[in-house]
Amino acid sequence: MDEELTKETPDTNDVDHLDDWLVHHIAAAGSAESVVPLLEGKIREGAIRPGTRLPTIRALSEQSGVSFRNIRDALAVLRGKGLVETRRRGGTVVADPLAGPRPAPAAEPAGTEAVPAAQTGELAHASSDPELLPDLTEALATGLRSPNLHSNVRQYITDRLRTVAQRDWPFAAEAYIAGGSGAEAALLCVGTLAGPSGKLAVDVPINPGLLDHIRRLGLDVFQVPADAHGADPAALARALEQGARTYLFQPTGPYAMTPPATAERMDELAGVVARFDDVVVVEDDAVGPLAHVPGPTFGTVLPGQAVRVRSFCRSYGSDLRTSVIGGPREAVDRIRDSRSYGLAVNSRILQDALAHLIESSTTARTLKRARSVYAKRKAALADALERRGIPSVSGPNAQFLWVEVSSEVDTLIDLATAGYSVGAGSRSFVEPPATGHLRIATLRLPDDSAAIDRIADAIGRAMHGQMRDLYA
Repeated sequence: MDEELTKETPDTNDVDHLDDWLVHHIAAAGSAESVVPLLEGKIREGAIRPGTRLPTIRALSEQSGVSFRNIRDALAVLRGKGLVETRRRGGTVVADPLAGPRPAPAAEPAGTEAVPAAQTGELAHASSDPELLPDLTEALATGLRSPNLHSNVRQYITDRLRTVAQRDWPFAAEAYIAGGSGAEAALLCVGTLAGPSGKLAVDVPINPGLLDHIRRLGLDVFQVPADAHGADPAALARALEQGARTYLFQPTGPYAMTPPATAERMDELAGVVARFDDVVVVEDDAVGPLAHVPGPTFGTVLPGQAVRVRSFCRSYGSDLRTSVIGGPREAVDRIRDSRSYGLAVNSRILQDALAHLIESSTTARTLKRARSVYAKRKAALADALERRGIPSVSGPNAQFLWVEVSSEVDTLIDLATAGYSVGAGSRSFVEPPATGHLRIATLRLPDDSAAIDRIADAIGRAMHGQMRDLYA
């Protein structure tokens, strides 16, 4: 936003001046996306003080020329952040940003009440439940006993981690290295291997943050959608024919709406890749040990064209920040050399700690329990939605539920108004589908059935616009 528009400070003791200031800046901003950061900054820095009553949405719209909907959407986002609150008969007032979000007010008429913000309102990100992660004490102690601790010799993967990783690697890799977090390692691989063409095929739906970073690399991205049998061979063929030389494949599908590819579909996909001997498949196994169903691989039939990234962050905790990359030596060496010019290596302590966790029978029991709890949480919300006539879909290893909605933006804003943050489904696609979707993270859903029902009720109300008129 232009500096001229943000340097002024409104006098909240002077109602007319505040109204004029808001109208001027909202008119210049012109959209909910621009209004939100402006007002949020002024509220958080105290320029607009708690308790200050804002003009009505209708008044701001008429005086600024900005649509009623854009102003309503901006205030809904601020309300979801706990920065403004709507008081019955008291209008919209600035809340204390240090006090956190307050429950939404009971609404009139009966039957359209807003749902109070739940403690588990963050449903956009598939972060692990700390209660279901293994204790790292013994693992880190093992890492501290690494035989080469403090050595100045770079060790791109420790002997112990390589040995452990090889035991259940789905194909015979020629070389292994340790990488950073799973998403970081996948990005490193595709950034290195995309080659001069600068073109990449990706499975969708995909991690939206990863997709954003891929685009920042300047790569030309083609999407490969999936059906009930797996990724679409025709879409993959079109991408490769148009010059894509790397295919980001998701064998375990953390964002998938459908099951992993069948053996027959894998044969078809491998046949497509085999037509292009310079294409490399990067298998992003982001689910890792949490998978309920094993992920397929290209490495058994195309060993020279498949690099696999196995992530352990969601299984063992993000602080380990260690993944394993394995595949053809030439490709793995290129990836290694691209990581800070070959200078970057993961801590031996973290590598051997990870190896200890992979081998530990105690950790295996912890993972078994985590898989069970996560599956029950996802099923509980799916069942609650189904009872309300709301269908949802999710792959067996997926850590999200997908719900189709007629208006993605409106539904997201209305859920934010009720205190729930969910993902915009369109952000997981290169080419957004014609129909909008909610992407609801399930790993940290509450185990309380009443809380699950509140979430399902909020989704139902938001889908049908029943919250939309509460704050007009």
